Parts: sequence; C-alpha cells; structure tokens
Amino acid sequence: MVEFLVEDLRFAARYPFSSKAKTIVQKLNPSLDELDSQTKEIAKGILKNALSGRPYAISNTNDKDLLQRYVLAYPVAKIMASALENQKYFFYLANSMQKATVEFLRESKRPGAANEELGAIANAFGLKFSIVHSAGKMPDLFEISLLDFLSAPSRDDSLKLVNQKVSHGKVFLEEERMIRFIAEKVRRTVLASLPVPVENIPKELKELAFEALNESLAKKKEAISASANLNALPPCIEKIYSELLAGQNIAHMERFALATFLNAIGVPEDKILEAFSHAPNYNEKITRYHISRIVKGKAGKRYAPISCAKMRSYGFCIAECNVKNPLQYYRKQIEAQKVS
Repeated sequence: MVEFLVEDLRFAARYPFSSKAKTIVQKLNPSLDELDSQTKEIAKGILKNALSGRPYAISNTNDKDLLQRYVLAYPVAKIMASALENQKYFFYLANSMQKATVEFLRESKRPGAANEELGAIANAFGLKFSIVHSAGKMPDLFEISLLDFLSAPSRDDSLKLVNQKVSHGKVFLEEERMIRFIAEKVRRTVLASLPVPVENIPKELKELAFEALNESLAKKKEAISASANLNALPPCIEKIYSELLAGQNIAHMERFALATFLNAIGVPEDKILEAFSHAPNYNEKITRYHISRIVKGKAGKRYAPISCAKMRSYGFCIAECNVKNPLQYYRKQIEAQKVS
C-alpha cells in the first residue's frame, strides 16, 4: 500500500496536470477496470463541469482516500473526453483547468507571504523566475525571461507583451498577471495532452462520457432558455440546436434556420448569442452582428423562420411532422403540454 502525505495529495488534487500528480498516479498504477465507482463519478463530474463551461472543482477535504480519487479521476476524465471524439471538448477541459488554476492560486495567497503554490506550479513548468521586492507600497514583481513569457501567448490583453514591463530580456509581472500567465500555461499543457488513446477503454467509461455530455447539454438549454419552452422544439431544430451546443460546426443555413426560429419563439438576443458561442469557429463580433440583424430586422423587415419546404430542400428535415413550418409544430406542442 503506497502512502502519501496529505499535503502532496491536496496539491496534486488541485493541480492534477502537475508532475506531482503524475508521480502519484504512476505509483498507484491503477487499471481502468479496477477503478471504483466513486472515482468514475468524480471523473464524470470533472468532464461535465468542463462541458458546461465551469471550472474544475474539488471538495475542501483532508480525507486522503477522497483526495487520491480526485488525482486518479483527472486522467480518467481525459480518457472520457477523448472518447467523445470532438476537439471542441478538449478545449472545454483545458479551459476548465485554466479557470480552476486561477481560482486555486488566488485562494492560496496568504497576506505578507510568498505564494508558495504559484512558485511550485511555475517550477513544475520549468520556468526560471525570481521575486523582485519593490520599494514602498509597490507590489512585488515576478521576474521571468522573455522567452519563457512568449512560450504561452494569450488573447488576454493584460498578458500581451506590449502591456508588460520589459527590461534586458526579462519580463516583470505583478502577482495577478503571473497567476493568469501560469493558468495560460496550464491551458496549453492540458490541450497538448489531448486526445489520449481510447481504443480499449471499458464500455462503462464511454457511457459515462456521453452521460456527462447529455447532462451538460440539458443544463445549457435550461440556462439559455429564458422565456421559450425548448422541450417543444421540432425534431429538425432540436437536432441543429443540440449539435451546436455540443460544439459541432453546423452549416451556415443551419445557423440561420436556428437563429430565426429561436428569435421567433422569444429567446432573447443575448441568449441566442450564448448558444452560438459554443460553435468551434465562434467570433463574437461577427456572430453578434448577424444575430442582431435577425432580431432587429433589415429595413423594417423581420426574418421569419424557414418553412418546412425549404428545410426539406436544404436536407434539414428529419421527420414527418405534418406541419408547414417548424414554428407551427412548436405551437402545437405548447398547446398539447398545456392540455396534459
């Protein structure tokens, strides 16, 4: 029986991508068939959080057995994400770990003391840094090499090189920027580690992966729908909508059909935009422009939902609903639900 210090387990559970966590997994060396149900459920929760756009989270505990399960669950979650065979989900998992790293590192800061966890993660990535103590009330700075800083380019304006203090090949970062820089390194590290081989994974893990996906999609629909009943969607729109929320790259006319339909049933503009943010090639500025045109109309003309005849001509029709317009199907379903 391998024994670990609770401090090491807690660190590894918070940062399961770290070398310390990998060492613990290697020493335990579990087979996928031997994993207990709690570890599998934790892995499913990690994946579900990621697919729902939430940060990775762990229980606040000193229970060694539970912390150990968290450490083991992370590589299992990576296997489950890989089993879904969609690159978009790899980004979701990487983003989830990035968000969690920011939260954990902020929590670990103690007033008047060096942020030990931040230093440990920086060391784990092989980053050479030193802390420059500033005079007066100015905050201390983390000094790292320019090359190290450029190893994790970010879309965050605060992490653009032009916005940094640079001198003699060194970049000087305040603690908050250092935290966000490290979190970007985490995101890139997790993303680079995916996908993992899934040829021989147990059937149960694949089923749990799809459960996590379906449950996260249901939550997304619930969050996006403010005044519409998304349980009454016609089959064609339901298919397009589910594929979009699952991160699939739907065609232009499918996007138009979905946006006009959601607008017609009263989904607010910002919620339609939120739905489209799950597209793999999402560009907020362009998407907002097109959705705004659909919602507000052009030259006083509102865009109506596409008729069933046109849906069939585009190859989007997947059922015989005996209606002339998807909106008619929706209204019939609403009335039927009121009666029942």
